[in-house]
Amino acid sequence: MAKKTDETSKKRGLSAFKLSLIVIILLLIPTTMEQLSMHQDTVKLVGRACVGIAGLFFVYGLFSKVMRFAGLILLGLIVVRALANEGVVELPKLLPKIEAKLEERK
Repeated sequence: MAKKTDETSKKRGLSAFKLSLIVIILLLIPTTMEQLSMHQDTVKLVGRACVGIAGLFFVYGLFSKVMRFAGLILLGLIVVRALANEGVVELPKLLPKIEAKLEERK
């Protein structure tokens, strides 16, 4: 009986990790596009699609009881990305800061 419980917890942990990784990758796509200064309308459109798909994976994870604690973190990431897509939250641009640091070292 204990062996079966250990196997199910390992399986749940692995599938939770995969599901979390998928959601994080989906949320990184528009963030990366934004950091690379792509056209704002394109970033907004791709961001909405990625947030929608990530939301579906999140809901699936909740209903299949795969996600517990990681679900709260992922929900926060999804909300922040959705707000950034709509222009409510401004994400800092990292590329100019990195370039300034490199110029400072020279």
